[in-house]
Amino acid sequence: MEASDRPVECNKNLMDFFFQGDLVSEKPSFITTNYHHAKRHIASSNQGFFQFSMEHTNAFKRYDTRSARLGSMIFKLVTVDSHADYHIRNTQDPNVVLLHLIFCGSAEFRLGQRRQEVSPGQIVLLETNDKSSKRWCAPTRLVIVRINRQALLKVAQEEFDLKGDADIELGGLRVIDQEHTPTLWNFILMVCLDLGAEKPAFNSPAGSLTERTLYLLLLNAISESFAAPCHGEAKSTSAPYYIRRVEQHIRQFAGEHITMDDLVKVSGVSARSIYSGFRKFRGTTPMSYLKSVRLDLARKTLLRRSGEDPISVTETALSAGYTNMSQFSRDYRLKFREPPSKTMRSQ
Repeated sequence: MEASDRPVECNKNLMDFFFQGDLVSEKPSFITTNYHHAKRHIASSNQGFFQFSMEHTNAFKRYDTRSARLGSMIFKLVTVDSHADYHIRNTQDPNVVLLHLIFCGSAEFRLGQRRQEVSPGQIVLLETNDKSSKRWCAPTRLVIVRINRQALLKVAQEEFDLKGDADIELGGLRVIDQEHTPTLWNFILMVCLDLGAEKPAFNSPAGSLTERTLYLLLLNAISESFAAPCHGEAKSTSAPYYIRRVEQHIRQFAGEHITMDDLVKVSGVSARSIYSGFRKFRGTTPMSYLKSVRLDLARKTLLRRSGEDPISVTETALSAGYTNMSQFSRDYRLKFREPPSKTMRSQ
């Protein structure tokens, strides 16, 4: 197998990170200038999940891929050099989520009846719970991260107070501009660079933490899909009396310790009824609602008490009902897109 002498041209601004090292360079790679070899390799190496095809096979020049695994994630650097368009079709799998970091080429992504044009400098999130495909305008180069949806959901439930069988809506097909999420973009490339090293640091006890960090960065980038809505933005104003009672109690005593047992006593119904009612009429959970009220309370305090009447972030968090300062900072950043200290300095 031989590599083509003509290199794929890429956006150099997007490729600057590459020049610090080779992505997954030490990992098993496959390079061919034969279209049929590439087609068979893509099908066999991915257990039939990806199907590669193109109409004008004589336009095919080179296919180059290398991959590495980190926990439940698979990272792939893929380069396709061709004078003609080509197609990638995905097999349906509700537990697979794909992230695409695009450096070269443009494509039309399809998921069911939805279509989305994408270009270099964008991150494309694609769920595969429906028929999906990509029509690429070669030459192309991209990093693909294959994610286990259940692992992502577990992190979301642990970090963002999603309870029981609560799920997250990833949007099916969404495009995230690299300039809006540079940390996520650069973190993925940093992982790829490390996995290409002779002795990867992330293939150690740090691996699980690295995987979790990537999940958190992704969740933060799409947080509007599952974050609790502001308590003033109810889905429905015709909520049952017990929901309104719980809301009133939370607003009145948000700065104090509140448990689910307290809410049961206030409402006069079971915890299950409260949970179901909040999901149906408010689009959130009672504990997420409590968190949202506390964060709004903390922000008002920080904005009001400054200058001659200063208040520390710790005092603010405690007065709003938080006991864990790290959790407060994470929740505050997620909701208001800035640390609490910046809110104070803005006054």
